[in-house]
Amino acid sequence: MSQWKRSWYASQTQFDDRFFGHAFSHASFENQTVRMVIHPHDYGSIWRIKFSNRYGVYPLTLDSVTLSSHRNNVNFDDQDVGNVTFKGSSKVVIPVGKELYSDPVSYHADPSADLTISLYLPVYTKVSTWHFSPARSTYIAQGNQTKVNDADIFDTTTHSYYWLTALDVEMMSSGVDPGVFVVMGDSITEGYASSLNANQRWPDLLLNRIRQVSDQPLPSILNAGLTGNMILRDARDVEEGAALGLANAGERMLDRLEREGFTQPGLKGIIFNCGINDIFGDATSEQLIRGLNEMIDRTKKQHLKVVICTVTPFGKSHFFTDEREKVRQEVNQWIRSNAQTDLIIDLDRTLADPREPTEMLHIYDSGDKTHPNDDGNKAIAEAVPLSFFYESSQN
Repeated sequence: MSQWKRSWYASQTQFDDRFFGHAFSHASFENQTVRMVIHPHDYGSIWRIKFSNRYGVYPLTLDSVTLSSHRNNVNFDDQDVGNVTFKGSSKVVIPVGKELYSDPVSYHADPSADLTISLYLPVYTKVSTWHFSPARSTYIAQGNQTKVNDADIFDTTTHSYYWLTALDVEMMSSGVDPGVFVVMGDSITEGYASSLNANQRWPDLLLNRIRQVSDQPLPSILNAGLTGNMILRDARDVEEGAALGLANAGERMLDRLEREGFTQPGLKGIIFNCGINDIFGDATSEQLIRGLNEMIDRTKKQHLKVVICTVTPFGKSHFFTDEREKVRQEVNQWIRSNAQTDLIIDLDRTLADPREPTEMLHIYDSGDKTHPNDDGNKAIAEAVPLSFFYESSQN
C-alpha cells in the first residue's frame, strides 16, 4: 500500500511588487519558460506537483511542464526528463482561485540532487500567485525551452517561485516513517539572509543533520516561512509604513495554519518559529500569547505534535525599542513555561550574545541584527534534538 508524502513546499501570497521600495521586473510572462529549482526532503520514483492560482484574477495556462534533476545554475539532467501531464494532457488551465495536482510522474531522482521544474507560459499571464524570496534563483527564457539546457537561452534570472507550491513523493507504507513536520514561520524560517542557491535555510540544515547520523527514513521538514508574516495581522491590513509595510507578506498565520499546516500529506506535527514581526508591529505580549495559544490549541486538537521556538534577539536593529524587548521577554517566558507543547526550542538562548542577551551573537548575525546568517541557521538546526522526530513516529 502506498501514500503521498509531501517532500517540498513553498507558501504562496498575492503578487505585489512593493518590497522596501524595490520593484520586481517580472510582473507578467508571455511565450516564456520559467525554470525553478527546489530542494526536496524525501525521494522516490513517483511524484506529483501542485500548482496554485489561489490569488489569480485570470485562469492560468501551463503548456509543457517538466521535472528533472538539477546540476548547477540553470542546468539540469537533460538525459532524463520527466514529462508532467494533467489528466493525460501536457496542457492545463487552472481556474481562478484553484489549486491543481499533476498526474503522477515517473522519475527516479538521486537523493542528493535538487530538482528543476520548468513550465511554459504560452499566453500573456500576469503574475498573481507567488513566493517572492526563497533564497533560490529562478531562470527565464523566451519560447518553450522546458527540455533545453542552455544558459545563454535562460538569460534572465529572478529570485521567486511562480505558481509552484508543492511536490509530493509516493511512499510505501512500511516500517517507521517520521512523517512530515511543517515549520510555520517568517523570514527567519524562510532563510531570508541565507546564502543564495546553497540550501542554508535552517529546516534544510536540520534535515542534513538527520541524514548524516541516521540510517532510518527521513522526515520532511517543510518550510512554510514568509518574509514579514505575522501571527495576528494580514499584511494587507497593515498600512504602508506601519509594522513592516510589506504588502506581499501574506495572510496572518492564524489563517494560514489550516490550509498550509493541517492539510499537508503525511503530517505529524507543526513547528512554530514566529512572533518577531508581531512585536515589530507593536503587538502586546497579551495579544501575542493569545495568538500563540490559539495556534497550539488548534494543532493539539488535530492530534499533532506541537513544537514552539522562542523569539530571537534583535537588539541594535532598526526595529529595537525597550518596549518591544519587554514584550519579547514576556512572550519567551510564557513559551518556556508552556506545558502544552511537545518540544520547546530556545532559539533566543541559542543565538543571543551571552554578554548582551538582547542582541544576536555577531558570528550569527547576517548584518541587520535580526536575521541569522548561514552559521546562525546552522546553530538553529543544531539546537533541535533529533530524537524528537523518531519518538514522534511512534505516536
